Amino acid sequence: MNPIVAIALLVLAYTICLLGCALLALSQTRHWRTVRNNRRADPPKVAKIGWLLVFTSLVPCVLRDGWSFAALLWPLIFAVSAMTIAMMLTYRPAALRVLFPFGARAHRNAES
Repeated sequence: MNPIVAIALLVLAYTICLLGCALLALSQTRHWRTVRNNRRADPPKVAKIGWLLVFTSLVPCVLRDGWSFAALLWPLIFAVSAMTIAMMLTYRPAALRVLFPFGARAHRNAES
């Protein structure tokens, strides 16, 4: 396999898994309120989409290295993605607002 394609598949797997982990984190009330700076906002229902993205990130791993090495690579990518989101929630929670820029307003309008 071309090294550039291998690197692109690895970056794709990491990006998909990172987005999935971010959605999983934002589907929890505590993290959603931290990111949105709103004590009353309810989180969006995106946990299923988050899990789907996490498991979809297995596909580029299999395409890159086959099932045998993908079974090792995918949990490592998942762990690094989860740690990245944990660090973002700890030190830069506002950076995750990019995923739902109008989340707080949409929830306020729905409650009215």
